[in-house]
Amino acid sequence: MIPILYDSAETSFTSNGLGRLRDAISVVVTEERNGIYECDFSYPVGGHNYDLIKLGRIIACEHDDTSDMQPFDIISCTKPINGIVSFHAVHISYRQSKMVASGTNINSLSDAFSMLSSAQPSNPFSYYTDQTGATGYMAVADGTPRSVRQFLGGVEGSILDTYRGEYKWDKWTVSLLSSRGVLRDFTIRYGVDMTDYNEDADYSESYSSVIPFWKGADVTVVGDMQTATGASYNGRSECVPLDLTDKFENKPTKAQLNSKAQSFLNSANSLLPKQSITVSFVRLGDTANYSALSNLYKCSLCDTIKVDFPMYKMQGRFKIVKTVYDVLLERFTEMELGNLSTTLSEALGISNTSTKAPASVVEEEGTSGNWTFRKWSNGKIEAWGTDSKSVACTTASTAYGGYRTASEITWSIPSGIFSGTPNCVFGTKNGANAFKLMNLRATGATQLAGFFGSAASETNTVTMCFYVVQNS
Repeated sequence: MIPILYDSAETSFTSNGLGRLRDAISVVVTEERNGIYECDFSYPVGGHNYDLIKLGRIIACEHDDTSDMQPFDIISCTKPINGIVSFHAVHISYRQSKMVASGTNINSLSDAFSMLSSAQPSNPFSYYTDQTGATGYMAVADGTPRSVRQFLGGVEGSILDTYRGEYKWDKWTVSLLSSRGVLRDFTIRYGVDMTDYNEDADYSESYSSVIPFWKGADVTVVGDMQTATGASYNGRSECVPLDLTDKFENKPTKAQLNSKAQSFLNSANSLLPKQSITVSFVRLGDTANYSALSNLYKCSLCDTIKVDFPMYKMQGRFKIVKTVYDVLLERFTEMELGNLSTTLSEALGISNTSTKAPASVVEEEGTSGNWTFRKWSNGKIEAWGTDSKSVACTTASTAYGGYRTASEITWSIPSGIFSGTPNCVFGTKNGANAFKLMNLRATGATQLAGFFGSAASETNTVTMCFYVVQNS
């Protein structure tokens, strides 16, 4: 298609805008699964409507073979001596990086999206998910103002980290789907439609073992070398130091250091190289012989397809994690399959130049009754759940605003979630009543307790939502 240029204030993208960019030399859209979504195009200085191309304006073009047009904000340009100007644009959804939201006690995906809709300045984006009733405490919503883009993903405890899924960016609509793509029943085969194949595997930044240590003011505790189960590279172990100082408030024992280090290694699922597979191929549906079967040969980002390349004993199903689409030729020119980044060092958050402890990862998660829990590799345990009680604020008490419950109200936490008494408890109540919760705390690994106060004598059913944390 021929791209269309729009003013920066355009919202509908249904007209020819400021005009067509008919002299474009190249227009390429690159999109990654839950990652970048950008457009690069080149245009001659003497080309039609060149003078109208300004930074901040919008180029709209197709991004795949569905004829769906998407808008991209033009943010930079390079003007070389040959008179061919290169422009770089990002999808309009990137505007959410300049919108700020904040919130607390976010316990569901719908609550999270409601928080984003209230971002400042006024947020024109709408949010959708097919994950009906998705729940879970969003840790990053701690009251700190952050950009909407940060809340969507990229930081620990974000929407993507909490509720999982695959994003789809469609103009002013952001969709978090349980699975964006579909399972395609066709195979890219060497000797049939495959034109290029490149598999990269790089062990230069991968490690199989760590030596943990904790450094205090006057003493340093060094643990034993810990190795990921079954991990080796050419029969040898490769080791890096692992700083666990900020994972313990007090001096740990050697056994505690070893245990923590082994947890990190196990969470990375043994030694992994940095590996990616890039495949170029002719889509048979675009050729004359297969035009009647074109729908059978379509595929796009997040779809799962088969690859058969006997030379490298490569056969199996892979998810498309990156696409490069030529807008002028109206076809994909490149697709990348599999994980974009799977090195052990990246999974652990360490590298050749850094010996800080890796970022914490979830080792176990599940549900027990009305409660959901997650156990992190740094020893943190968090859980959230609901419970309903009949509450009678009928005992006169000036200290509690007039009336209070005759004794503490207690709520049960399923056993097996916490190993000790949680040290951080949050609670909010639902329902139309005047009760005020006071002195909420954990009295053990399986029980919460607190009082209710009220200005008037009242008996009512109160449903509580709890978020409980036990730090390492």
